Amino acid sequence: MLKHLAKNRFWFWKAMETYGLGIYFIIKHNTFAFEPPQPTLLDVLDDPPMIFMLAVVGTLALVYSLWNLRTHYYKPLMTGSLTFVWLFFMIAFSVHDFEMQRYVSFESMYAMFVLGSTIFEIVIGDD
Repeated sequence: MLKHLAKNRFWFWKAMETYGLGIYFIIKHNTFAFEPPQPTLLDVLDDPPMIFMLAVVGTLALVYSLWNLRTHYYKPLMTGSLTFVWLFFMIAFSVHDFEMQRYVSFESMYAMFVLGSTIFEIVIGDD
């Protein structure tokens, strides 16, 4: 297991970052809260179903990094789900920044860098 972890450490840290995003939403309640009467789609992104989705995607990456599964389509499924989740939340943070009429926030920039490093590893990675 440690041999696989040493080989797949990048995906291990992406799993930890995805778990960290879920923990961020748990700690900071109503991240995307707006003034009533204007509920938007962004209001549901920090609810328990989305946090559960983050945990599932983080678990997919963690399982791959620890056991290096070679079943058909596991790595494309894992990398695709990680890319989707980080792209989705990067867009959500950017829309939130735009609606709050402020510059790019730390959350948006962090999601952009995580997404960029994930795409770079998918394209340039050795596996």
